Amino acid sequence: MKFLILFITLALQHYRGIARSTTISSSFSKWLGVFQNKAWFQKLGRNGRYILVVFIPSILIGGCFYMIEDELLGLPAIVLEVALLLYVLSHADFDRHITQYRKNLASGDTQGAFHCAEQYLAIPEIELSDKLAQLHDQVCHTILHRWFEFFFLMIFWFLILGVPGVLLAWFSLQYSQLVHCEEKAWRPMHWLSWLPARLLGLTFALAGNFVQAIAIWKETLWKWRIPADVVLYKTALASMSGKNDQASCMEAIMNAEADTEVACDQMLELQMLHRRSAIVWLVMIALITIVGGTLF
Repeated sequence: MKFLILFITLALQHYRGIARSTTISSSFSKWLGVFQNKAWFQKLGRNGRYILVVFIPSILIGGCFYMIEDELLGLPAIVLEVALLLYVLSHADFDRHITQYRKNLASGDTQGAFHCAEQYLAIPEIELSDKLAQLHDQVCHTILHRWFEFFFLMIFWFLILGVPGVLLAWFSLQYSQLVHCEEKAWRPMHWLSWLPARLLGLTFALAGNFVQAIAIWKETLWKWRIPADVVLYKTALASMSGKNDQASCMEAIMNAEADTEVACDQMLELQMLHRRSAIVWLVMIALITIVGGTLF
């Protein structure tokens, strides 16, 4: 059933998707605003605030979905779950901005590329450089980071825990953006991302230069404190490398200032890497669904 819901959602997102200009959910911002100015809320401590704002709503809303699963052959639950996933995944739709960024680079409009990156492809954690080579490197890093958090992470926890899982991941991500927690203090988001990031890194290896990428992936596999974005960035660079060394891809990135065509090609390859990785996971989910239905 989850595969069917996911397939319908991705099809609707592709053909009738709602693109959003921001990654911040206005509804969650309003929900957090109800508590933020309360004195008793601040006294709860970091973990208490997280449990109240993120964990409890995830369980309660997920429980409501669970209670209506058997109503009318499960159709209301399917419709609501598709609507929920469409809303969540709509925040990850930035392909058109990547395309615009590539067009600006191809035409030599570096100012336009910087403006596009600053407005649509930037995240608070990464300050954009005014040098094209470094800017291009930062944009690649940002795209990997955002695609993972706003797409893969949500699908992963939906498949593992259903509605409570995707809500927990979504509320945690929104809360981390609005509260701007320091990395060491923000353990829930780190651990929610730990396993999915390693699995996606392995998928990058399967969808790209396996020999080079798998070596980088093994180096980061059991390093518990390495953030998800670093794991994905290193593995993706290696998987896009044409030679058997990570430096070849990094060297091409640093040469982007001299050759914007190289930068455009790399951005296109990054988009294709995302698509190939998504196809790999859809095939795996379909096989698991078929085999599971046959066996059980």
